Amino acid sequence: MMRLMLDYFRRWWWVLALAGLFELWVGSWIANRPQDPFEFWVLMGALWAGANLLSFDFKRGALRPVAGLPLTGRQVGRAWWIATVPLPAIGLAALLFLGAEAFCQFHPDKSLPTTQLALGGLFSLVWLGNGFPMIFGVARGWCGNRWPMGYNFLISILSTLMLFGSMLLAQGAAKSPFKCALLLGVGGFLTLVGWVDADRLDIGRAVQFYRGRPELPTVGGQRFQLSPLQPKSVANQPLPEAGAGGMPFFILSRVIRLCLLIGAMSALGGLLLIWRGSPMPGHAGVVVFAGTWSLMSCGFVMVFQLIPALRQLRLLRTLPISLFALAAALMAIMLLPLCALGAASAAVAGVSLGTSAALTFLIAYIFELAPASLATFLAIWLGDGKPSYAVLIVVLFGSQQVQLRLQAYLHVLELPLSLAAAIAAGSVLLALLLTPWALRSSCHAYRTRTLGTTVFSPR
Repeated sequence: MMRLMLDYFRRWWWVLALAGLFELWVGSWIANRPQDPFEFWVLMGALWAGANLLSFDFKRGALRPVAGLPLTGRQVGRAWWIATVPLPAIGLAALLFLGAEAFCQFHPDKSLPTTQLALGGLFSLVWLGNGFPMIFGVARGWCGNRWPMGYNFLISILSTLMLFGSMLLAQGAAKSPFKCALLLGVGGFLTLVGWVDADRLDIGRAVQFYRGRPELPTVGGQRFQLSPLQPKSVANQPLPEAGAGGMPFFILSRVIRLCLLIGAMSALGGLLLIWRGSPMPGHAGVVVFAGTWSLMSCGFVMVFQLIPALRQLRLLRTLPISLFALAAALMAIMLLPLCALGAASAAVAGVSLGTSAALTFLIAYIFELAPASLATFLAIWLGDGKPSYAVLIVVLFGSQQVQLRLQAYLHVLELPLSLAAAIAAGSVLLALLLTPWALRSSCHAYRTRTLGTTVFSPR
């Protein structure tokens, strides 16, 4: 168990180090401005220090070598729970206090905000605990009757609401006893659920799930069986037209699914905002909401569209299509969801809030086309690996800083539509020219990356 945890820390030390540096900054920021809300930044640090990292390992095949170890599923689950929940929580809390203490040492007029820092550490613990059942829920499976199925469904819904609801309702939770009790209560319950899930980890079922062949569900003790397809060949049947290919299916199947997912989360965020009220008055609240959700949508598209596509480039490159057509398809799975979400958000905002709100959402999503297109080129050029992930993070949050600097330079609350459209169009055209070159010239995009592990060595 110890070597399993050490192997996890060895592979993800660089992400955990970045999260630790971020937590030091959050601690110093809390010490400098203890009256400001800090919960959202604590949540961002916890997201990249917990079980979310294990999900990347599972998709890259880490479960198969673990299944061959002389360890039970309970031992493996407990090792990963300890490595992704209590140990990161202790480290993040210590770094929060360390950053705040270092700031107070250089600013003697500031006092250490112990209450805010302690609440920040508790919030990190429950958010880390909430991430574990979200990742390990697939290992519970569909177990025999309705009650386990209902339990799985309720835990998944509760974890999702806890995560995305926290992004909107967590701000100012340290000053609200109701919010604080709600977050700690629900998060504490899900942390215990994660510990139970760790004891019930079924590695065989998890391997089947991440290989794309989950077990067939059973209801009432009866397993559903798929009836085999009967061949129906007709003599002299005409052959399909040449050149049809599977690109329309490749694009639309991904785009529609992700649009529905992000659209549902955006709708939930809007309903929660209406219920709790905007933290900023007037049009400024609309600008902040549109900018936040457009940035999050771009991040989700990078994680769930671009990164999986990178692992299939060797197969996609064998299709009978040109480099330009493949580059356009890869960019389409990034840009079409943002275009569709921007149009839908603008339409809803226009009907409910007016033309100015619709224009705000349109500008926010149009600007995100720039980092999405440039991220496509850079990811294909660098291939699937740690440098690519780091560059995607820099592009995503760097674009936000560029937008804020432009707004400050122009002394406006939001960018003009013409400027946002010009930046997006220039970035899309540049990426469309460079992506075929990256497909032709870069060897990193076609290398099959394997998980480097030391825990499986015979020593």
